[in-house]
Amino acid sequence: MTRAYRILDPLLPTADATALRQLVQASGPYGTYVRNPIESGLGAGLTRRHDALMAFFKRQMAAGTLEDLEVIGARTNLFRGTWFERGVTQGVDCASIVGLDALTTAAAELLGAGIVEPYMLYTNLLLPGQELAVHHDTPEFLGLDKTNTPEWFLVVCGLSGLFEEHHVRVASAVLFVDGDGDLIVYPDGIDAPPQGVPPTANTGIVLDADELVHGVARVGGPDAAAPPAEIGMLLHRVPDGWSLRRGDAEVARYSDGQVRLSLQWKAWLFDDAADKAAKTPLTLEGATERLVRELRDLGVLTGERPDDTDLALLLMEAFIPLPT
Repeated sequence: MTRAYRILDPLLPTADATALRQLVQASGPYGTYVRNPIESGLGAGLTRRHDALMAFFKRQMAAGTLEDLEVIGARTNLFRGTWFERGVTQGVDCASIVGLDALTTAAAELLGAGIVEPYMLYTNLLLPGQELAVHHDTPEFLGLDKTNTPEWFLVVCGLSGLFEEHHVRVASAVLFVDGDGDLIVYPDGIDAPPQGVPPTANTGIVLDADELVHGVARVGGPDAAAPPAEIGMLLHRVPDGWSLRRGDAEVARYSDGQVRLSLQWKAWLFDDAADKAAKTPLTLEGATERLVRELRDLGVLTGERPDDTDLALLLMEAFIPLPT
């Protein structure tokens, strides 16, 4: 089955596109996406998207290009800023993008929804040498979402197919602002060749990113060295470019065009009001118990239940298929 996406070109009138670029530049500084491992509970010691990190590690192993974990972290830990989340604007005047008619209309038509409710807008910034590991985006369930649940666990829940009565469909859009690094998508499944979508400025792509496996090609080309990025560093705007800093000390500087700038827009989708009202809450405990039963039914788990960290790794291996 081919998983569709839609390109919006151009996304905005020229003046609005210029204003959006300036807003991205002015809204920093930007911190790293991964800041600390999960400290306790299910998956303690793992990262919030440990599934994508595992996939990246396996792809490097298969290609014979395996790098040190610190280098892999520098390559994959992009910089992010959240502008709007669950009805609350995070200090950035972005209402015109959150409610952009071109996005809501494309999402409704492409994914078949009567109600489209935008709920998140955030920026992604990738330095030369960074890339985004192939992954599924984080799905949403009534009662469980990325604000209260490890993201890899939500991906497991979504791909297991066991929780549809709780699942809230999500439309995503990537809005390209500046820089290189194709968006890599697998519209015909992970066993078919991927397609590259160039990040042409002032274009966008609308898709079901929870379903459609995707990633971002290495910024600066396949031979670009890993940047000196570490957890805790900030990316600041400076005249005609960007400054990567550890505290007040500059670690590296990049000119405009070297840093890949994009925004991601997300919206909840419902068939109608009755569909929205029919969703029932899901709990972490209930979902975990159901997934453990499924592991036993599949013959993947026998004997005693493993500790939380080993169980997390087993769930990812069992339910998250990704290309290698």
